[in-house]
Amino acid sequence: MSGISLTASMRSNLLSLQNIASRQDIVQNRLATGLKVSSAIDNPSSYYTASSLNNRAADLTALLDAMSQGIQTIKAASEAIDSGTKFLEQAKAVANQALETSGDVVATVRTEEELIAAINSGKEGLIVVDGHIRITGNQNLILNAGQSLVGAKYLNQSAEYSSISFDFTARPADGLTVKDNALIADLQINYKSDTRGSQAAVKIKGDNVVIKDVNIKVDIDGSGGGTAGVSGISSEQRYGFELQGTVNIGDTGIVTTRDDVHPNRFYGISSSRFALRQGAVLNISKGSFGGFAVTGSTMDLSDNAVVNVYTQGYESYALGYGTFNLSGASKINVTTEQNYAHGLIAANVNLLSSQAEINLNIKANFAFSFLGGDGWGYDTIFDGVAGAKIYTRSGLYTVPAGGVKSDFNGYGNSLAAHGFTEDTSQKASTSAAFAQIFADFAAYMQQISRRPSQEKGYAGSLAQEKQFNEILRQYDFLIGDASYKGINLLDGQSLKINFNEDRSSVIEIKGVKADSNNLKIAAREWENKDAIEKSISELENAIGVLRSFAAEYGNYYSIVTTRQDFTENLINVLEEGADKLTLADMNQESANMLALQTAQQLAVNSLSLASRSAQSILKLF
Repeated sequence: MSGISLTASMRSNLLSLQNIASRQDIVQNRLATGLKVSSAIDNPSSYYTASSLNNRAADLTALLDAMSQGIQTIKAASEAIDSGTKFLEQAKAVANQALETSGDVVATVRTEEELIAAINSGKEGLIVVDGHIRITGNQNLILNAGQSLVGAKYLNQSAEYSSISFDFTARPADGLTVKDNALIADLQINYKSDTRGSQAAVKIKGDNVVIKDVNIKVDIDGSGGGTAGVSGISSEQRYGFELQGTVNIGDTGIVTTRDDVHPNRFYGISSSRFALRQGAVLNISKGSFGGFAVTGSTMDLSDNAVVNVYTQGYESYALGYGTFNLSGASKINVTTEQNYAHGLIAANVNLLSSQAEINLNIKANFAFSFLGGDGWGYDTIFDGVAGAKIYTRSGLYTVPAGGVKSDFNGYGNSLAAHGFTEDTSQKASTSAAFAQIFADFAAYMQQISRRPSQEKGYAGSLAQEKQFNEILRQYDFLIGDASYKGINLLDGQSLKINFNEDRSSVIEIKGVKADSNNLKIAAREWENKDAIEKSISELENAIGVLRSFAAEYGNYYSIVTTRQDFTENLINVLEEGADKLTLADMNQESANMLALQTAQQLAVNSLSLASRSAQSILKLF
């Protein structure tokens, strides 16, 4: 300030205070901001270097986010591959199950040509009929040994009955001939002939034959001369077969009076040796003139097996000229509707169990051929153990203690007269229930007869085939849902991830097509065993491809996560380097502040001392 004179010591102390104050400002700024370089003025070199490091760290941080999202995209694909592999393994299990239960399917046929070709191939196994096939040209079918014929329902219980229809004109012939080791199951067999002669809808010429859940409908005219004797099933006594499930055999005509012009004699089962076990049921319905439901046969019933016979035709017989063995809780039910409708004729009946039972519901009003109206025909030998039961329209007859063996040789003899215990309070148990059985059966036969010969029938897949295709459909849905932020690596889309700020370090993860079609799972319809095996082979290859995809994406995942870790560490290094250039040492700056404050106090004291020399002049006044 002009006009004021300061001593040299005062001016020196004043300058010192000014310097200390300036330095305090700097230290206080560092303490307040934590930076020792907060602008280019402080230290241009450090400031710009730190800015460069921080800028790179910020760029890498943005890339780090992209890496993180890229990892999630890879994880989404990997999770889909893991779950998809489980789907394919499940589909393979279904295919293996189908292979095990297919019984060596030779072919699935839908036309006459395909059926004949499958039989002529000579291959052993199942020939599966899918739909309704009419055999033309007066042809019959002869299976080779080891060949079986089943409907689509055999492998898929939700399927409709398949059928085979024979129509013979001026040619007496068997419809289906079966040889050794065969299964006929879940089929409707329609047989029609206009020629008299000895024929059968199903002719058995071999052992170890099983007929299961089969409907046989016979339509005979017999106007071509001679005597028509058509059987539903026929064999020779040397060949044995077994009926399983429910087997229905019936004809289409009802003859109420004697007709010598059209003596169409229908036999349900003839000249055979067969057995029913494990609750099997045989229903035979007769409407034609003459013939027997079962004749010339040996029939063994056990394990709750049931035989139901229903005759409507004039002079139509139930059981005769054979041996009928009932053991366990097995049962024979017979209902007749017309005159001369015999119950048992020339039969050997053996009730081998106290639980065995015969129900005779004989409604004929001309009874000279019955034993006291009980429905037993002549020349019948009955051998029963104690407790076995016979129900007739007149009451219940029970085999007494010790059993009984009776030979009915003629007419007019009653069961009671042959040692049976009579209980007339018990009426026949078959009337209502048994009538309903055959009403349902007759309605079914009518329904079958109305179907067009070219009706396609069930056109779906087999049960396991449906499951197989549904699993593949769900697999494709899974693959389609494997996207993350709009990118699906399993749908052919690629992912590009940059690892540095100038995009010179990059990885491109190429997408793949992982749906079932691109994995070459092409066998979707199992026509035969080979098709199932092809599906299994395709699945095995597809699973292998998926596992290679999993390994590839696992490698990508490892690479990206490693670069992510490196980038995180590099960002720390960059930020740390920038901090070393710009951050203040708070301990040091605090000490500096303390030192400056001390120096300031000392300078003030020094200035005070310097001013005292001037103050002493005041004492002169």
